[in-house]
Amino acid sequence: MTSPFHTRSCLCRDLKSLGVRRGDGLFVHGSMRAIGSVIGGPRVVVEAILSSVGEDGLVGMPGFSSDASFPADMDRSNASPEQIARIEAAVPDYHELKSPTAGMGVIAETFRTWPGTRRSSHPTVSICLNGPDAERLLAEHSLAWATGPQTPLGKLRDFPRMKILLIGVGWNRCSALHTAETLADHRRTKTRRFKSEGAWIETPDVADDMNRLFPKVGAAFEDAGLASRGAIGDATCIICEYKSLVEFGTEWIDTANRTSGELT
Repeated sequence: MTSPFHTRSCLCRDLKSLGVRRGDGLFVHGSMRAIGSVIGGPRVVVEAILSSVGEDGLVGMPGFSSDASFPADMDRSNASPEQIARIEAAVPDYHELKSPTAGMGVIAETFRTWPGTRRSSHPTVSICLNGPDAERLLAEHSLAWATGPQTPLGKLRDFPRMKILLIGVGWNRCSALHTAETLADHRRTKTRRFKSEGAWIETPDVADDMNRLFPKVGAAFEDAGLASRGAIGDATCIICEYKSLVEFGTEWIDTANRTSGELT
């Protein structure tokens, strides 16, 4: 039977049971709904995560946003060229402090505004980090291939004791798998379009997975014994080494393409 509510001490105990230690790096994707009722809400979840890695650790979450893109709730196909021009002129530039996260959940949005959290400069695929090395890791974020080597997600591969923690979400939500695909010889691509410094820019990037490959990569990774499962609150969680997942994912994607043409 699950507890009717959870406290900060309960969450810290659960994180410790999962193997989170002081000084760790932890990139988190999380669902507040999956965790269940927490006294203090998402604030306490963030406090528990930061407390578990301590002052020398590093916590990261996606800061992905959409306000510098063409509005998703507006249909370009039904708009005249004049209307499209007016809409695009009204779209604001990305702002590291003001742009809210989009579709990342309340835990990530709470973390974005947390004291000490810093955010990278990409207009749509920003990353939020909190810890002593945050500024260095966020300093470079390529506009093209926004999860690749010249980005925070790429650089986190080399951060000591960096781990990925999925709280109540699946491998389909794991941003590091986009890094794995960016590094692969065979990758699905798309054009990303956003506004930056008042101008519309188009850049190449890996395509959205749409649950096609990433759940398979994650399942194979777990079958190889490279990830562990546990619980935080009511949420089923997965934890693994960051670099190991990226390297495994890159090889898996290339092998899948060579043997079955899954990316073609």
